[in-house]
Amino acid sequence: VCEKHFKDGEVLRNSTFYNEKTGETISAPLKRPKLKENAVPSIFPGCPSYMSSSSAIRESPSKKRQRLEQEQINFAVKESLNSKHEYELKTMFTNFAEFRNCIKGHSFSSFWTVVEKNENMLFFNLSLKDDIPSIKYAVSVSNDLMLNASFMGERISKYKKVILPIKVNNLNEIFDILEYFEKGTIVESESSLNDKIHVIESVIKNAEDIFTDKNKFFFEFFLEQLHLLKCKPERYRYSPNILVFASLLFYMSPQAYKFLRNSHYMILPDPSTIRKIGTILKNSPQTEEYTNFLVYAKHAFHSLKDDDLKVFLMIDEIHIKPFLDYKGGNIVGMAYNSSNLATSVQVFMLQSLFSPYKDVIHIVPIDTFDASKLFDLMKKVIMGLEEIGFKVMGMVTDNNSINRAAASNFANPPKLQVKYDHPADKSRPLFYVIDSVHILKCVRNNWLNNHKNGYYFYYPDFDTLNVSTASLSSVRKLYDLECSSLLKFGYGLTRKALWPTNLERQNVKLALKLFSTDVVHALNELGEKYNLECYEQTAKFINIISTWWDIVNVKTPDKGKFKRNPMCEPLTSSPSDKGLMFLKQLVSWVNKWENLDSNNGRLSKETFLALNHTTQAFIEIVNHCTKSFKKEYILLGKIQTDKLESRFGQYRSMAGDQYHISVRQIYETESKLRLCHELKLASHKKGSITVDIFDNSEKNDEEKQPIDLIFCDIMVEESDIEKIADTLPIVTYLAGYCSHAALKKTKCSYCRQKLITDKESISHDNYKLIDVKDRGGLLYPSKIVVNAVIHTYIVVQKLISEKYEDKFIQVLNQRSLVVNLVEDILVTKDIFLSFDVCVDGHDILHLINIILRSATNSLLNNYCKVKNDKLKKIPNVTVVSKNKRKLETFSKNSLSDKRESSKKSNKLKEGTMPRIAEVSEKNSVNDEGEAGEKQNFILTN
Repeated sequence: VCEKHFKDGEVLRNSTFYNEKTGETISAPLKRPKLKENAVPSIFPGCPSYMSSSSAIRESPSKKRQRLEQEQINFAVKESLNSKHEYELKTMFTNFAEFRNCIKGHSFSSFWTVVEKNENMLFFNLSLKDDIPSIKYAVSVSNDLMLNASFMGERISKYKKVILPIKVNNLNEIFDILEYFEKGTIVESESSLNDKIHVIESVIKNAEDIFTDKNKFFFEFFLEQLHLLKCKPERYRYSPNILVFASLLFYMSPQAYKFLRNSHYMILPDPSTIRKIGTILKNSPQTEEYTNFLVYAKHAFHSLKDDDLKVFLMIDEIHIKPFLDYKGGNIVGMAYNSSNLATSVQVFMLQSLFSPYKDVIHIVPIDTFDASKLFDLMKKVIMGLEEIGFKVMGMVTDNNSINRAAASNFANPPKLQVKYDHPADKSRPLFYVIDSVHILKCVRNNWLNNHKNGYYFYYPDFDTLNVSTASLSSVRKLYDLECSSLLKFGYGLTRKALWPTNLERQNVKLALKLFSTDVVHALNELGEKYNLECYEQTAKFINIISTWWDIVNVKTPDKGKFKRNPMCEPLTSSPSDKGLMFLKQLVSWVNKWENLDSNNGRLSKETFLALNHTTQAFIEIVNHCTKSFKKEYILLGKIQTDKLESRFGQYRSMAGDQYHISVRQIYETESKLRLCHELKLASHKKGSITVDIFDNSEKNDEEKQPIDLIFCDIMVEESDIEKIADTLPIVTYLAGYCSHAALKKTKCSYCRQKLITDKESISHDNYKLIDVKDRGGLLYPSKIVVNAVIHTYIVVQKLISEKYEDKFIQVLNQRSLVVNLVEDILVTKDIFLSFDVCVDGHDILHLINIILRSATNSLLNNYCKVKNDKLKKIPNVTVVSKNKRKLETFSKNSLSDKRESSKKSNKLKEGTMPRIAEVSEKNSVNDEGEAGEKQNFILTN
């Protein structure tokens, strides 16, 4: 179209745009002019005039009004921009000289004092406290225009959301900061918490010169708590020292730790974090049962001093509840090298004679142990410790005949001796001591058991060797005389001490209430007045036993001074040592008593033997240690199993205050105690923890280990599958749960199509159990998953058969063995060739591993329940002894088990108790995320 035929007002030569932010109309020329809407040609040169129209198009009132308003707006915007430009020329600066010129024309409130220097400009606020001025706020602008701020002499790192220091080029920025501080926002606003914490941290860090070794950890702990206050909970990161402290507190008392966290007095790690640390540190004694023998002792050896290495080996057993337990992929509860459930645990503890060092170094679950087996184990432990670098000086056990017989095997021919030739070095002695604590209780129990002759002991006088009589009845009468008095001569004498139950007879504190100098003084004081029978001789007998105990129970060098008792002083080899002289005289006294021609009123043969043997052993140990190790004194209180019995108490306490605990509970509690022993708050400078000392295994339990040759012949044949045809619906049901477990971890839609199938396409009878139980949430596994679970079931059945069961139980991680066997079988059969890697990179072996682990967990868990049910149902099972375990009648758990066992036994006689094990597992979640039904499937043994 030719523009000459149109009027100028009908042709658009520029494009306009209105900027709402600035109020400006921006105009730009068009490359090609455009016609306005409704424009028509009105100019025709060379044609009659009537064809052309030259009249202008009149602008409508509204458009004219809009045009005029726009012109006024453009003018106002232009004026505003000019004003802004002039203001910026007054407030903007590019260097320090311009800044000084800009600042001259401005005034400040009385809050600020302005000081101008050659290199910077200072703004500060002075405050008076006790007529002493101090700078509260300070803002400085340096010659490079960097602005810094401080509060009470400490740098402020943040102003609102701006990180300080910042480079300024406008006075308004400085005015905003000054106004912010003048309003006291940094003190009063909660949003400035980080700044306040930063100020406190700076003050503490600047006072590092006052830190000492005693208070340094306190300041570091305080600083870390301040730092955690600035973080969100999900971003908490703890120092090694805090993790050590939290672990120690949590393992000592979980309830106290929970209370402390909930009190919000300090920020501590979540218990799940501590448990993760405990699982990473593989310090469980279970790993030492078959492999890595004494590995914990090897690691502990490197941190010990020379005196720590001279040790006695404490040996004792703790009775446990026979129970097979599956957890973490392994089965625990069987006796060492036996097919029976363990009924007790043999524990070996090291106790240093010259230092506070003590530690449990080996734990062995046992069922029945004869002397030869115990001797082999004792010798193996001693030789292993000697190879590590320990110097085993002797052994301490109770007075059990098996222990004595085992110790006698160190001589050839076997003979019970005070010392033997050391198996690691014939030039050194190996002492054998019967526990002094056990002997004290035996003497008391012998006296209590003499009820047929009126509770009399007929013993030789310690000085004259004349036959004397000690009467327990006189002591009981003494108690009756004073039991209602508020003030007593026989202080500490109680009814429990004189009439103890079978349970209370194990308490050495009650025995010490009888063999006390307070009882001796009370008998001498009241005996003649109340005509107590044989009171003087009874007091002498109690004094003999009490003195012997004072000598052999010295654990600290200052006990004699503290008690003001010369018999509580440590023993020396000096001929004039009163304690040593008493022990030598006691040996002669015991021999005289044993040779008395009397059938009653005396100690038992075993107690005579133990008292004589141990007293002689103490004399020999004192002479040997003072000569060979050049020690000034010997603490005989370290040569007893008191610390080991205390450890047993910790096991029961940490396992929930139960008496009959399981092997698993002993392993776990000992693991925690080892953790507490090694994680010490020692390094305040570096804060580092040596965690590799707990790595008892070179490889991860779940890594693919070489399969033992004895299991390599296990295969799955077609005939094996035919034999379990009746069980296939249950196996398929279990496969549904395994599919759910795999999909829960992968969350992959492609894998979902491979692992499950549609309900509509199912017609096989193997799915009937799922179909019956399904309420809309169960999964129908594919043939691949069912096939994998079938193979797992068959392999587990073969492993728990008579041929393999004993070896299978001894494997450190049974689940790992099952998974590895089944994987090898499935790969050999090329069952998964059709399964490709999915789009998310999930390999078939990874999915199958999850499926096999889930199936194995259920099967091995059932296996343990079946074994435990057999123990309860069958009255004459080998692990149930005719002689009930001590405390069984006092244990609530035992009473309830007894009632339950009696009920089940009656049902068994009637033939109504099927031998089944039930496992409850969750099969699936439906597409809407709702939890599916729980599967209760039954596996017959």
